[in-house]
Amino acid sequence: MMIEQHYDEEVLAGFLGQPIDAAARDRHLATCSLCKRTLQSIRDSAVLLKQPAVWERQTLSTAPRPETLTLLRNVQHMVATEDAAAEGYVAQLLAGARETWAAKLAEHPEWRTAGMVRRLIAATDRYNFDTPLDAVELTQIITQIAEALPSFSGRDALVADSWREHAFALCVVGSYDAASAAVGRAECAGGSISEFSRARTMLMRSLVLRSSEKWADAVSMARRAAQDFLRYGDFTRYCSARMTEAIVLYDSSQYRQAIAVYDELRVEFAQLPAATLAQAWHNEGLCHREIGDFERAEECFVKTIDLCDHLQMSVHRAKARWHLARVSMRRGKYDAALLILNPLRPEFQELGLAHEFACASIDMAESLLALHRLNEVGELCRLAIDYFRDAGLPYSTGAMTALAFLQESASLGRLTVKGIADVRVLVERLAERPGLVYAKPFSA
Repeated sequence: MMIEQHYDEEVLAGFLGQPIDAAARDRHLATCSLCKRTLQSIRDSAVLLKQPAVWERQTLSTAPRPETLTLLRNVQHMVATEDAAAEGYVAQLLAGARETWAAKLAEHPEWRTAGMVRRLIAATDRYNFDTPLDAVELTQIITQIAEALPSFSGRDALVADSWREHAFALCVVGSYDAASAAVGRAECAGGSISEFSRARTMLMRSLVLRSSEKWADAVSMARRAAQDFLRYGDFTRYCSARMTEAIVLYDSSQYRQAIAVYDELRVEFAQLPAATLAQAWHNEGLCHREIGDFERAEECFVKTIDLCDHLQMSVHRAKARWHLARVSMRRGKYDAALLILNPLRPEFQELGLAHEFACASIDMAESLLALHRLNEVGELCRLAIDYFRDAGLPYSTGAMTALAFLQESASLGRLTVKGIADVRVLVERLAERPGLVYAKPFSA
């Protein structure tokens, strides 16, 4: 079978200097409609290029078009007016307990504006790092407002922003399945999302992937997001993305590789916002603890606690104190560990950090056992079991089972270090690696 060969443009251009009937007599051109059309297109272009008007130089005006300026000013005025009104709405909405927020919003349909979404997103940080359960409720409300907005040029971006915020709030409290679903909603927000916005969502996806132990994918996404942020000149988000990479490396037990990331960033620490720096010190401390560098780990946690005190970041401060207690336990300083853990457990309870509360209870049981104060373990477990029974969380059943085992073993005088270690493994499996704190590079 013969395969038909078409003329390339160079061959067809050779017919331009010949009479039209010469091309018509060519055997291939006489039968090939494709080459005929291509030759005609070349002829039309040649005729056009001979026109003087094509080569006339024109000076384009660089002055702004009045109609464009008017449009931009109108949009700017509309956004400013909407945001100013939203300031008052936000203050009214958040004046009471979180249980009242949804009802208030239902009573005020005029609050469902793009400005309200922007202002509520700006308010989420103080809840994420202080009262995380409030952040979950608040970001859920933000998604509802954003999804119900009428179509306009910035709607898709606001929808993506709202779902990203909700995913982060869910990650802080350990609801990883729900966080993954929320990231999916951000990814599907619409086709008009900028590359920069997609990088922010990609980084949130990286955090969620680590919860399912997809380490390679999570690291790859964090690195790609970091490069995108660097390309856009956003150094703070670049550093936060690298910190996310280090979190994933820590989760996959690659502690020295994670420390190497912090070493690369250390020369830039002075340029970081204080909250991001506190997160960096905290997570680096975890890595040093795992490789047995307890002195360096303590130094990192103490710096974190001091900075979080200044910034009033209650969640991060509580987690840093917990891990400082764990360093003391590793060094055999159980009295020092108990001095931290005793007041810390009710703080975790108040903050709604159920997993950390359970783990701190187990750490206390180990410390009491090491100090031969076994008679106190039973009461400790009873109080913890009561908390989980009242909380009614999906996490509660597993936690109560583990704590009941400790309580019974202590009452029978059979509690051992190995038994506590086994219970700790069980509790660790109820939620992903506890204690890490997350940089938030995608916030507005």
